[in-house]
Amino acid sequence: MALNLEGIIPAIVSPCNEQDKFLENKFASLVSHLYQKGVNGLYVCGATGDGYNMRIEERKEASKIAVDVSKQFSGIVIAHVGTNNTRDSIILAEHANNVGVHVVAAMPPPNYSTKELVSYYKDVSSAAQLPLLIYHIPHLTGHNLTFSFFCELLEIPGVIGIKSSGSDLFLMKRILIEYPEVVIFNGDDELLCPALLYGAKGGIGMTYNIFPQLFVSLFSAIQSGSVPYAMKLQNLFNRFLHIAVKYGIFSVLNLLMEEQGFGPFIKRRPRNVLSKMKITDFYNEARSVLQEIDNETSN
Repeated sequence: MALNLEGIIPAIVSPCNEQDKFLENKFASLVSHLYQKGVNGLYVCGATGDGYNMRIEERKEASKIAVDVSKQFSGIVIAHVGTNNTRDSIILAEHANNVGVHVVAAMPPPNYSTKELVSYYKDVSSAAQLPLLIYHIPHLTGHNLTFSFFCELLEIPGVIGIKSSGSDLFLMKRILIEYPEVVIFNGDDELLCPALLYGAKGGIGMTYNIFPQLFVSLFSAIQSGSVPYAMKLQNLFNRFLHIAVKYGIFSVLNLLMEEQGFGPFIKRRPRNVLSKMKITDFYNEARSVLQEIDNETSN
């Protein structure tokens, strides 16, 4: 299939039980659910998908399920194959190619030097034989990659772009000025609208799991030139996020995913789950904006 790398790509969660076992059936159901809400593809086993804490075989199975179900919806599957070592990333990259993944991505291993990172991405790209996205998420990896180093990485054969979760829109714009053909996906949900206006092809986001229609509508508004409406949706979401971060974004995400039937958990142990009192407090604060989001996306 011809790749159309744009649009709304949920960084899909990987449901698990109390013993941290990957729940394949719930994952498959979530894949279908998200496509039915209008998303363009899936980003599998990234930070939101808890890939670093899953077993290698579970990550392989998640990629395979995502590919198999996505065929029904002509969706794009991006498999995150990053690990803390080159060996396991190569294993995942080769598997991604074998099962029909369309694109791979990898966050930089946290303890690698810049020279080692160049070698790492060359090895991953060679193993995958698929388009590769650099996953820029400095608050997790400790690598705050510079413009000049991105330019070096983008010269590696097979590297086609970046998933940028670094909140630096000007850095993204500088890269696009230097490399107009590069594909950049915004990874900061709170910045999707301005990132699209700066040239991002779409978004890969955590909260697309719970608000897929909102972000699909936001992307469509930008595509049609309805920037004021896109900003209205962005501001509506940011009101929710302002509340959610007070309680822990992953704890809130776990709560809302469980309530939709995709739990009981989205993170492996240790995990922070909201107490009954905190759940009550959260809904007391968030009920109004959640209702507004529901009203806006059900029209």
